[in-house]
Amino acid sequence: MAVNAAYAAYAAYAAMAAATVYSVYTTQQTGKQSQLNSDAQSEQAQKDADNAASSAVVQADRIRRLARNQASEANASLAASGVETGAGTAININEQIIGNGEEDAALTIFNGQNQKARGYADASNYTLAGNQARSNANSQSIGTVLSAGAQAGMAWKASAAGKNGTVPTAGGSN
Repeated sequence: MAVNAAYAAYAAYAAMAAATVYSVYTTQQTGKQSQLNSDAQSEQAQKDADNAASSAVVQADRIRRLARNQASEANASLAASGVETGAGTAININEQIIGNGEEDAALTIFNGQNQKARGYADASNYTLAGNQARSNANSQSIGTVLSAGAQAGMAWKASAAGKNGTVPTAGGSN
């Protein structure tokens, strides 16, 4: 009988060890996957941020081109009505059109740079979240190993004291 009890104890320890290894493995895999996902989100946020800034520059160039076209059309209209286009009101109109266009272009670029900065901040936060998930997985794995070790130690201590499989009698004493 004692041999069977020893085999049962070894089997229980082996099962506890296997459960601990499996738990640590799955925790580590979950942490690793979370970090990979966060890294991918970070990379995408950076690409989106760069695209926003690049799009703003393209849009600003379009605004400037439209302002030049509008100024040319205004000059043509003024010339057609007999106004001298190189002096006075015609120059003021052109300056106003070009100035407004340049202001719009500059604001567009400024907004694109703000979007880029926010995108890079988001990317940094995604990376941080991934690192924290990985760190949490490591901490949880360590806790699992320590908990399993403590349980195995308590089971061994109870076995050595002959307390395994005993049932307290009435009143709680053995």
